Amino acid sequence: MRESTEFFDILMGAIRRETEAFNYYYNASEKSPSGETKSLLLQLAEEERRHRTILLQEYRNLRRLLSGENKEVFLEKEKVSFHLPGEPNFKRVQSLKPVDLTVVSLPTELVGGDFFDTFVIKDEKRMGFLIFDIMGHGLEATELKAKTRMEWGKLKELYLEKEAHSLLLTPSSVITQLNHQLWDECQRLASFVTMFYAVLDLSKNRLVYASAGHEPPMVFQKEGYRHLIEGDLLMGIDKSKTYGETNVEIYPRDVLVMFTDGVVETLNPKDEEFSVRNLSRVVEENKKMTASQIVRQILIALKDFMGGAPLTDEFTLAVAKLS
Repeated sequence: MRESTEFFDILMGAIRRETEAFNYYYNASEKSPSGETKSLLLQLAEEERRHRTILLQEYRNLRRLLSGENKEVFLEKEKVSFHLPGEPNFKRVQSLKPVDLTVVSLPTELVGGDFFDTFVIKDEKRMGFLIFDIMGHGLEATELKAKTRMEWGKLKELYLEKEAHSLLLTPSSVITQLNHQLWDECQRLASFVTMFYAVLDLSKNRLVYASAGHEPPMVFQKEGYRHLIEGDLLMGIDKSKTYGETNVEIYPRDVLVMFTDGVVETLNPKDEEFSVRNLSRVVEENKKMTASQIVRQILIALKDFMGGAPLTDEFTLAVAKLS
């Protein structure tokens, strides 16, 4: 990465600004005579602290990954190779209290084309899950990933700015809109995006989802599990495509597993894939555990399966367990 020095300088500048913003909000809260205002300012300060923590974590991860001293990791424009860490860094995401959620992106959230995010609806009874994957590997996929994240961020801002705006409550509308916005960039880069977006409604025990060719997530329930296989075209192929959506019932103690293909396509020394079958077996055997414990069990199974071989595709894995 020739521009790595400049990139790290920019990242460190962002960390400094987050620190300044934290200090500003915290100092303002100390001077505020109103208890309500003080509480709001402290919440803003904590949000800045959270952002700074995420940036620091990614800074350290990238320094480690791109260091010439680290022989365990290999990154190029179109290639990635790394070993599973002993203890992964879990991604910080918003969630509702009844949803135990754990997410991991490897080798790092910034490198590659995988991404996972959540969105808590204002009534605090619903939340959205977004996972996508860019065709391509390593640093090659970061350009389209950045554009996709930006367009997703615009939708979230639009919802926050307009109380009555309901786009993010409708998975089909989200995928349709993002496909329209990303089509030109997909054509320019000759790449495509797989995406899954779902809204969990705790008040109705319902999960509504839409998929643009993404690896089907799984819902594990008392009597077994089901694949959320209903999907449609990858994003970036048909600009005028209108995507549909599907409803499924989901209840307390159910486990929702979302992932990118790097998980199930992991190869062992015999060139055999880890596969959806092995992933579902591990989750089924451990579905009574917490979300973080389930993720750890999956990573242990992957490590055993690979027998010391490196991973050659980045991946994202998210486990949500309802309480």
